[in-house]
Amino acid sequence: MIFITRAIQFGIVCAALVACTTSQASWRYEEAQNHVGRIYYYERSNIDGSMDERITVFHRDNQKVEVYKENGLCRNAALVTAEMDWSVFSASKITGGQLQPDAQHMEFAFLDWDRENKNLNILVKLPDAEIRESAPIASVPWHLYDFDFASLTLATQHLASTISDFEFGMALVWTDPAAGDPLTWMGDVSAQYVSKEERLGADAYRYKLLGTALLGDRSTGKEGSLWLDAEDGHIVDAILPMPSHAGYTDLRLRLLKISDGGDEEWTKLLKAHFEGC
Repeated sequence: MIFITRAIQFGIVCAALVACTTSQASWRYEEAQNHVGRIYYYERSNIDGSMDERITVFHRDNQKVEVYKENGLCRNAALVTAEMDWSVFSASKITGGQLQPDAQHMEFAFLDWDRENKNLNILVKLPDAEIRESAPIASVPWHLYDFDFASLTLATQHLASTISDFEFGMALVWTDPAAGDPLTWMGDVSAQYVSKEERLGADAYRYKLLGTALLGDRSTGKEGSLWLDAEDGHIVDAILPMPSHAGYTDLRLRLLKISDGGDEEWTKLLKAHFEGC
């Protein structure tokens, strides 16, 4: 009865907001699946390993996730935060900022999901101007591609079955000023279960990725691959044929390690970025 009630509630939410890409059977929220205090250390690069950058994801509490992005200590680094909406397994707010000394950060980009109007709105505050753009969110769950799957790696820990297919939509903020609209809806991704196998030293489930989100002008192919940890469901490895950031040709996101060091380890990590510079 509880599952039926949840399914009905989810259907009402989807009907009121946007068309759902997947049934409620694909997702089931369980608070126990939120590994609060866990830190995921990833590396993002092109598929060939070039242009590597560290992407570190901190699951601060049940709703909040923080992401530290750097390609070298003492250099400019990003600190991006988001709030998860577990009724639709997506982020409701994403805030971009620049890391500052002593683990502080300066916020300048604000993305808000307007449920009523089915839009994702962005406000970028620059020293001499403001940029405002919006894009439709055509389906849920949805994830911001240039957020380096930080929201997706939390969401996939709530898959009802990790050996079944699932779907999600993707939006993108593209920072190249020559490319036109910076905020776009990419399309949908279908994750089709393939097999259980070892990947990067972990037992993982492999999925083939297909869908309209992979077929844009910047794409170099028609499909990608995703590996989810067989025990906890987080992303172990992801390979996609299109870039998530300007200057890249495609994407690989691979897990280096995980830690349950919590806020103490996270704060120490952020402070270390500018120490001794």
